Amino acid sequence: MTAPRRLRPGDTVAIVSPSAPSAGLFPHRVERATAYLEALGLRVALMPNALNVTGWTAGTPQERAADLHRAFVDDGFAAVLAAIGGNHSNELLPHLDFELIAANPKVFQGYSDITVLHWALARRTGLRTFYGPALVSELGEHPDVLPETDAALRAAWFGSEPLRFEPAPLWTDEFLDWNARLDLTRPRELRPSEGWVTIREGGAEGPLLGGCLETVCWHLKGSPHWLDLRGSIFFVETSEEAARPATVAAYLTDLEQLGVFDEIAALVVGRPYGYDDEGRQLLWEVVAEKTEAAGIPVLANVDCGHTDPMLTLPLGCPARLDAGARSFETLEPATAA
Repeated sequence: MTAPRRLRPGDTVAIVSPSAPSAGLFPHRVERATAYLEALGLRVALMPNALNVTGWTAGTPQERAADLHRAFVDDGFAAVLAAIGGNHSNELLPHLDFELIAANPKVFQGYSDITVLHWALARRTGLRTFYGPALVSELGEHPDVLPETDAALRAAWFGSEPLRFEPAPLWTDEFLDWNARLDLTRPRELRPSEGWVTIREGGAEGPLLGGCLETVCWHLKGSPHWLDLRGSIFFVETSEEAARPATVAAYLTDLEQLGVFDEIAALVVGRPYGYDDEGRQLLWEVVAEKTEAAGIPVLANVDCGHTDPMLTLPLGCPARLDAGARSFETLEPATAA
């Protein structure tokens, strides 16, 4: 896959809203995130429809697709960052000019239902994209972006070395109401992390692929944008909807019956949002059961989902996993010089 150009100070990041209208609804979060990106030495440009609020989306599918095209084709922009996820990025797919995007490779980042766009771009353009923090959610953190989120993003966007992912010592899934601006009253409460969890030992190497489990099973399963997952280190994570273990078991059964666990080299599972200790333990039991027949290495509770802090993962980048040693790294830099 094509690695986008490495970012450098002075570059401009284009902000797009492919799905939910959170950038328009929560300007204080946009202001905080803009200050963070500027502190990295970057400039920030909001695309024309990024602040739209039209019900549950930021404009029509055509408007949102036009913003994505403009962000990619304009040589003045070095990166394209999603404001947030949502549930309607799939509406853009019929309107995207994949040849235009392929001809203008650059960093593209987002998570949650942005998984749809990650997979479509991987399949149709061969572009390496980034599953990682979004503008409004992670980068709009008050009073500061969490240190591990910041370090992982810097390493992926600016770094010239392979990425070595590390478990965060502290984490949170506390939500302080953005409508009431409670997020500006105090930092979120962080709690000690139990670290990454080995569900099944073993090592593997392969391209890093994956995304939000609900999005994969709702919007991508059976679609023309389904990826060839053979030999990959495949990661999944659950959304803020906090799907219970019984629901996750159903999704994993879908993947099992599609032969995904027989094809992939290893599985990474993100720390689930909205779970207590008992729920997490039950979830790990579900994951172990659904992958038992395939016998693949499985590493869980990894900081790659809707909890914070959040890693930045380069999709399609060659990676290495040792589930027993709880070691997870890429084999080359995320970006190209």
